[in-house]
Amino acid sequence: MSGDVPKSMRALRLHGAGMEGLRLDEVRVPRPGPRQLLGRVDAATACASDNKIIDQGSEHTLMYGWDLAAHPVPIGHEGCITVAEVGEELEDTYRVGSRYAVQPAVPSGPRRHRERYRNGAVGVEKIAVGYTLDGLFAEYVLIGEEVIETGCLLPLPDAEMPRFAAALAEPLSCVVSAQQHSIHILKDSPAEPRRAHLGMKPRGVVVIIGGGPMGRMHVEVALSCGPRKIIVSEPLASRREKLVAMIEDKARRQGVALVCTDPDHLAEVVVAESDGRGADDVIVALGIRAVQEQAVSLLARYGVANFFGGLKKGDHMISLDARRIHYDSVTVVGSSGGDPSDVAQALSLLADGTIEAGNYIAAVGGLDAARDLVAAVREQRLDGKGVIYPELRSPLEEVDGWDAQREAAFLQQKARR
Repeated sequence: MSGDVPKSMRALRLHGAGMEGLRLDEVRVPRPGPRQLLGRVDAATACASDNKIIDQGSEHTLMYGWDLAAHPVPIGHEGCITVAEVGEELEDTYRVGSRYAVQPAVPSGPRRHRERYRNGAVGVEKIAVGYTLDGLFAEYVLIGEEVIETGCLLPLPDAEMPRFAAALAEPLSCVVSAQQHSIHILKDSPAEPRRAHLGMKPRGVVVIIGGGPMGRMHVEVALSCGPRKIIVSEPLASRREKLVAMIEDKARRQGVALVCTDPDHLAEVVVAESDGRGADDVIVALGIRAVQEQAVSLLARYGVANFFGGLKKGDHMISLDARRIHYDSVTVVGSSGGDPSDVAQALSLLADGTIEAGNYIAAVGGLDAARDLVAAVREQRLDGKGVIYPELRSPLEEVDGWDAQREAAFLQQKARR
């Protein structure tokens, strides 16, 4: 092993379902095979999906029956790495010190440990980092052939890109992917042929339900599509105020009207702001069954409802007005996660400043704070993303925004301890 890589490391591993199964362990640093890499994890963020695997354990869809008690796994699927060691067959392609963002959803069956999967992994076509592949709440992570060969390791567009910004690429990529799943059938005139348009309808009215961190990302990505108006529904006044302070001037400069309201008044606001037509796009950025049902009622003719927030199993059946689908040609779409092209686009949006990553950071800490961060996400205590810097020893600290200078100072200060 190269001189800078230790023999052991810390990793936040799941030993079984429930928070009691989540432990910070001392483990051996994995050695990369000929077509593998070892990455030093520079930054990782937590996601609500982390709590789904914690709650479901081996029964999670992406675990395929993997016995966590016998084979615990490091969790964490949002983050970025620096290459620390290169397998001998990849030495002409990768170099130590190069930096990458990770796309965790890997469209491949597993190469290793197939015996740990249900039915020997027969039929498995999608695996994921932070599930059966080692996750990013660790000081180092093994990057296997599946990740590399499917293009799920994305080079950073700027070598000086802050760690927290690169780590934000994965959640932002989910937003990019979701909006590109909205398809509008457009005609330039009654006599012209139909054509398909991916994304929000140009110069249309967009409704985003949910003004939390992911909802705010949806607003910013939707702005780049050139809508006429964006209406955001959010019950918490503090979140509405934060959204206005963060995005209103930007929207105004782009000629887009930004309107915030609470759920009780959403329907009447949509009617008033759309001159009675309804919304061309409705994005449901939270997982509530009644809200998904309401979304369809808010649509204009030919409108698209986009279900971004997933519903809990057992509470996932909803009622739809089939007459609206038939007579008004409304569409319901959804997506789960993104792919490498979405991460690449997200990295570009972050690198050129279209999306200011620091606006979304609400807490920072070392790996010893990773479990606390997961719990904070579970309890919805943070109005933003928390960033873990695995090489540090530091408790979770809430911050009001973040930038490259603050990150550098934090890393330098904590590294001395």
